[in-house]
Amino acid sequence: MNRIKSAGDSGKKRAFTLFELLVVIAIIALLLMGVMPGLNMDKKKAASAVCLNEIRHMSIAWGIYAGENDSRIMSATIENSGVQAYCKNGWIGQPHTAADTTSSSLSLIQTSPTVTDEDEIRGASRGKLYPYLKSPGTYHCPADKLRIGPDGTRLYVSYAIAMYLNGNPDSFKDQIRKLSEITSPGKRYNFVESGENSRGNWIMGGRFPIAAPEYGADGYGLWGPVAISHGNSNAFGFVDGRAEIRKRHSSAIFDHYTTTENIPPGSLYGFQAVGSKHEDILWLVQG
Repeated sequence: MNRIKSAGDSGKKRAFTLFELLVVIAIIALLLMGVMPGLNMDKKKAASAVCLNEIRHMSIAWGIYAGENDSRIMSATIENSGVQAYCKNGWIGQPHTAADTTSSSLSLIQTSPTVTDEDEIRGASRGKLYPYLKSPGTYHCPADKLRIGPDGTRLYVSYAIAMYLNGNPDSFKDQIRKLSEITSPGKRYNFVESGENSRGNWIMGGRFPIAAPEYGADGYGLWGPVAISHGNSNAFGFVDGRAEIRKRHSSAIFDHYTTTENIPPGSLYGFQAVGSKHEDILWLVQG
C-alpha cells in the first residue's frame, strides 16, 4: 500500500544543516589525524628500504669491479685529473656542466655558479661504478632532504666510500688498494650514507673520513659527518655485498652533524674528539 503523504510532507530530502556539516568535517579531521602518523611512518620505512637496497647494489657493483680488475678496487676519491691528478679511477666523477668536456668547470669547493642535480648526475656517470648500475637514482636516498651543498642547493649523491679504500694519494701508505687485502669483509664497510650538509665541499671529494691516530688525529673522533636522514640511523654497505641501517646511540653523531651546518663556504670539517671507548666511533673505526 502506498504511503499517504501528510499535508506537511513536501517529498523533498532534508539538507544538512551547517552544524551537522561542521561535525562531519571535524570527524574526518580526527580520523586523518589518526591515520597520518601511520602513513608518515610507512613513508619513512619505505625510504629506508629503498636506501638499503641502493647501497647494497653499490656495494655489490664495487666488488664486481674489483673482480674484473685483478682485485684492484676503484678509488674512493672523485675522479678529476684537473683537481686530483693521482685519481684516475674514482668511483664518481666531479659535477660538471653539459658543455664541459674536461669535468673541471665546477670545482670541489663550489660557491658559484649553481650546481644542478643534472650536473652531479653527469659527474657520477663518469665514475667507475656507473657502468655497473646505469641508474642515476641509485646514488640518491629518497630520505635525503636535509643536506645543503656548497652553493646552497641540495646535494644529489647521498653516499661516500670509506677513505681507507684507495682514497688517498699514492704517497699515503696506510690504505687498501686491493680487495684481496681486506680481512673480515662482512665487518668492513665500503659505502656510507654521508652526512655532508655544510658548505664545505661535495662529500669530502667522494670519501668518508674517520679520525684515528694513524692518520695523525688526536685520538679517535669524527671528521666527516654521517647522515641523519633516517632519524638516529644511517645506511652502510659492506665489502661482502650486504647492507644494513645502523642505529646510533649517542648525541655525539648528531652534535657533529649540527656543527658542520655552520661551517662557511670553502672550509673543511673540524676534528671532533670523542674517545676510543665511544660505542659509535669505535664501531666506525673498526669497520
